Amino acid sequence: MAGPAALVLTELVGNVVRHAGTPMQVTLTLRRPYLRVAVLDGSPADARPVAAPDSRAEGGRGLMLVRELSQRWGSAPAGTGKVVWAMLPAN
Repeated sequence: MAGPAALVLTELVGNVVRHAGTPMQVTLTLRRPYLRVAVLDGSPADARPVAAPDSRAEGGRGLMLVRELSQRWGSAPAGTGKVVWAMLPAN
């Protein structure tokens, strides 16, 4: 579980740095059978995967990785920003 959780967290934090540019808060919550990884930022812009990323582009695949590694993931408004979260199986 540590590898996929670390990759999901890295992608979510990287998105805040690249796109939101705001302070963030990271929360990890273990409630068996899931680990919830959540990142709160100050941007109201929705978190959406790129529909068809350019295969030559250096980025644009982060949320696709999050989707593939998670049971569920999503984004919800929170204050003036949003929280992006992912639920991973806690094996």
